[in-house]
Amino acid sequence: MLSQPFPFQSVGCSPRQRELGKINAVTTVALRPHIARGAGQLLPGLLRDYCHLGDGFVESVSLFLSQSQTISLRGGDMTDVIDDSVDQVKETVPENAWSVTRINNEIEAVLTEAATRFPQYVVGEITDISRYDFATFFDLTDTDGDARISCLAWSSSVAGFEHDLEAGVTAVVQASVDHYPDQGRTQLLVRDYWPVGDSQRVEELEALRMALAEDGAFDEDAKQSLPRYPRRIGVVTSPSGSALEDFKTTVTERWPLASVHLSGASVQGDGAVAELVDAIQSLERDQSIETIVVTRGGGADETLWCFNEEPVVRAISDCTTPVVVAVGHEDDETLAEQVADTRAMTPTAAGVVTTPAVEAFRDDLKIVERRIEDAYTDVVTQRLMRANDRIETALAALEQQAVTREVTRQRVIDLERRVKTAYETLATSRLTELDRRMNEAIGKLEQATVREQASMTAARGRVDDLEARIEQAYIQTVSTQLQTIERRIDTAYREVETGEKLQAGQAEARRLRIIVAVLVTVLFLAVGAVLVLLL
Repeated sequence: MLSQPFPFQSVGCSPRQRELGKINAVTTVALRPHIARGAGQLLPGLLRDYCHLGDGFVESVSLFLSQSQTISLRGGDMTDVIDDSVDQVKETVPENAWSVTRINNEIEAVLTEAATRFPQYVVGEITDISRYDFATFFDLTDTDGDARISCLAWSSSVAGFEHDLEAGVTAVVQASVDHYPDQGRTQLLVRDYWPVGDSQRVEELEALRMALAEDGAFDEDAKQSLPRYPRRIGVVTSPSGSALEDFKTTVTERWPLASVHLSGASVQGDGAVAELVDAIQSLERDQSIETIVVTRGGGADETLWCFNEEPVVRAISDCTTPVVVAVGHEDDETLAEQVADTRAMTPTAAGVVTTPAVEAFRDDLKIVERRIEDAYTDVVTQRLMRANDRIETALAALEQQAVTREVTRQRVIDLERRVKTAYETLATSRLTELDRRMNEAIGKLEQATVREQASMTAARGRVDDLEARIEQAYIQTVSTQLQTIERRIDTAYREVETGEKLQAGQAEARRLRIIVAVLVTVLFLAVGAVLVLLL
């Protein structure tokens, strides 16, 4: 027996969702009691997760299922009665067949890899809007055909829309392609939206983007790295906004050594562009500023548009000081962020990227300290090794010098011995020769003396004889005898001179002895001088 059909309507479901869910008002499907109980457990989740129905409606469906033995659903392709007695049909599965999970994951991977091929902006007609607390669902239909794509905008993004979503309005959405593999659903994840009347602004934005790309403003190689330990950070933001406090709080907590210098400027409105340019250029001229941070809180694309204006973007691109731009949350991307050296999502994130954490700094200090200790150990070890090598070299040199000196000393001792032996031999031979010669001279002198004495004795006898003869013949041969006596006297004088020569020979012998002694002394002095020079 069939129960009364349950009034299940496609409340909150887009036509595309109704098509995917096979839900319409054509066919009735009867569920037997135990099938109904299973549906009572599964259907509420399906209604909640897939059709995005409210909790009150889901609870009503659950209550109805718990009180019914059968349930009727209306489904276009559900034409067979589901029964627990139906036999399962087994078919042969090809080896190259993919599972649903695999094909959905592959689709997601392909879409992720091709993300850069999709534009940020899509134009179309807004249709089938469904609003909920957590998000808004709608379709975007091609303006020149029947093609359509489902769109999802989270409540945080919807709150930043300058214009309310209206069905039938041709508009531009800023979105990214999103794929939900669990249900095989591909949709646009919308971050911003405005009516098509603003399309000229989008064209101008794209033209500026192309010009900046040609100038190399987006070149990653030209971007500067941020100082690791900044001492002075310049901030361009509204003095009265919460972004300044968020940034200063983060900097103070992470790196108290850094000071924050504010260059105030409006971050939205008509005068924001000129004020932002002046503030950025003012910080650029300040040589003490190590990092420039341009920041504000997140907002709708309209309020962030000043950060897409060319003067602001050019001022940031021309800075020689590293620039960090943090003007919104992840979904709010501007040209100023793209040309900046570093992009941050929020003012708090800007404080994180521009400063090191104190704990990380302490860790770096420990690493540096360890490196210094290692370097010091290496340097000391190397110096000690070099000093040890020098000492060993010096010791080896000293040992070599000691060996050389020992050899020299032995040579000196040997030379001294040889000199002494030679001297003794020479002196002995010479002294012996001199002694022999002196003895011979003395012997000759003694012989000469004896002969002289004999001659003198003979002479005296002859003189006496002559005197007697003179006395006897004095008168007779006075003249002759006088001549004879004179001749004899001359002879006697000659003999006397011979005695004197003998005395002179003895004096010569004494002189020679003195000379020998002097020579011996000089020889000893020469040997001593040689020993001193050798040592």
